[in-house]
Amino acid sequence: DGMAAYHHTPNKVVHELNQEDNILQEYGYDAVLLTDVSSSFGKWHRASAGVPEDFASRVRERVGSRVPLFTAMIAFDKNETDDGSSSSSYNIPFDAASFDNNDTLWFAAKTNSKLENNINPQKECWTLVSTPDYALKKIEETPMQNPKTGEFIPQSKDYLLSVPGTDLKNAFLKELSSKDGILGDGNHSIMNPDDMPKVIHMDAQRWGSAMPSHRHLDESSDTRRVVCGVPYDIGKAPLAPTKLERKQKSDVTGGNFLSDESLMLYQAGDMMSSYTPGFESASLSGMDAAESILNALYERNSLV
Repeated sequence: DGMAAYHHTPNKVVHELNQEDNILQEYGYDAVLLTDVSSSFGKWHRASAGVPEDFASRVRERVGSRVPLFTAMIAFDKNETDDGSSSSSYNIPFDAASFDNNDTLWFAAKTNSKLENNINPQKECWTLVSTPDYALKKIEETPMQNPKTGEFIPQSKDYLLSVPGTDLKNAFLKELSSKDGILGDGNHSIMNPDDMPKVIHMDAQRWGSAMPSHRHLDESSDTRRVVCGVPYDIGKAPLAPTKLERKQKSDVTGGNFLSDESLMLYQAGDMMSSYTPGFESASLSGMDAAESILNALYERNSLV
């Protein structure tokens, strides 16, 4: 956790932070609930939680393949363009949008539109999400592991900003300024490239396990690829409405999480759920796991 979990933290720093502790040692926990599916990876991964291998293998089997994504966060100065002129009339006419025909950009949302945000009104902040196909291509080009040693490969901030961050930013700006972009439908005026506001901040992140793949995609899927032993699948299907996508497993209480009650160890999240990938699926998984933990603790206390 902490600094060791960041993708760009040097391996030397990680080794110094890693005390080889196991989450199930005697720390006085009544139960341990994991929600990051990367906790089931081996020690090579920064997010590995050191869970027993028999439990970790059940998690990996339950996940199957996963969907990778990159995200970028950019901030515009609404009062200044790249050539130094004023852009006070600048305004993107939507709060969020998905892009069906863009190879790089999948979704964009304006952070300023969120309730109770503390953003300077003169700054406009956006979160950009890549397509799964773009993310997988970049992971294949720059994998998360050394193919020979299996060691985790940190992604430097320079790489994240110069490659996926810049690609997402440019794709977004092109969507706004091109007649073939999202504003070129005849209902809006496309933005003049010369009037684009100045980008004053950018950050980017790799999400190797952003979402589970849809449940109908198995090892025979044409869109499945394995990189350094990790299966990915970028096959598409509707993300809404949330519905049951997979028959519930007999070893999963409620079908939405994994557990080992002898260890009081639980794994929840949309990666474990039987429902459509997404926030609602993760919430259902968490609620079912919480109920199971409470019941198990109640039964234990009743026997004391």
